Amino acid sequence: MMPAPILTNHARERLKQRWITEDVVESVLRSPDRTEPGSKPGTVKFVRTLNGRQVQLIGTYLQDQDRWLIVSAWVRGEEDAAPLVWQVITLPFTAVWRLSLWLLGRLRQPKKERPR
Repeated sequence: MMPAPILTNHARERLKQRWITEDVVESVLRSPDRTEPGSKPGTVKFVRTLNGRQVQLIGTYLQDQDRWLIVSAWVRGEEDAAPLVWQVITLPFTAVWRLSLWLLGRLRQPKKERPR
């Protein structure tokens, strides 16, 4: 059995943002669909599709501890949710924008003729 990976603070934050559980991390490490060299020397990218989501992890093997250090994680094709504070700040602008688009669409519709 593989020892549990070590997660950096950055990785923990990314897991939380992207709704990836530690069980998923272990599953991807245990049996990835593929692995490839990471963008930085000594790192490895693990890729596995689970429940229609392509989970990708970047890790470095720590020989002295016989464990993987996971430095980041993401899901291919999914955008990160905007932070709640940003959503609250931009809410009035978003509402005005959507209302203006709706009104513009209503103004552009041809008027229906009334039956006589």
